[in-house]
Amino acid sequence: MWPLASQQKTPKELQVFLEAAEEWLRRQRNPQADEALLDAVQQRQERHEDRPRAHTISASNGTHATPSAAGVDAARLVKLQGEQQREAWFLPLERPALVGCSGKKTSSLDVDLWPDTAVSRRHALIWFDGQGWYIEDLRSANGTLLENSNIRGQRAMQLAPGTIIQFGYTLLRLTTLGSENGTSVPASADGA
Repeated sequence: MWPLASQQKTPKELQVFLEAAEEWLRRQRNPQADEALLDAVQQRQERHEDRPRAHTISASNGTHATPSAAGVDAARLVKLQGEQQREAWFLPLERPALVGCSGKKTSSLDVDLWPDTAVSRRHALIWFDGQGWYIEDLRSANGTLLENSNIRGQRAMQLAPGTIIQFGYTLLRLTTLGSENGTSVPASADGA
């Protein structure tokens, strides 16, 4: 079986992924939040039952897996500027990701931007609705900037691959699997 080019990870990417998975497994559990999460996952699965799934095709030199639509929509936030030790945070497809600053070593946040003290504890939510990525500021103290426009107090905004998001003093870029494999992504002025 030949791996897809998108599935081949560099050692650094693999390490970032493993750290994110380990952090998620060690997070504190909240029974009410976990119940709400399970309900949201079930509702999403019911809405997207007809969505194409990954499948395999035979070739003369082996069997190849083709990515599902969900795999193509997988995304992460990549740090462009900030004091965090992490370089990237993977975003879950099945539920909203909570962005904030815990100030603690262990956190239930999906994207913990500690030590940036200009980031609120519960700063923003980012989620995938089956069609695209969205963000909503949770009335944070300093707001959330999308391409230098503050979205604090506004409704959810759609995110395009390559969008630069500022939380406090931290700059992150939304990248999707599709944008990393050849889909054009708008370049920033700084070339990052």
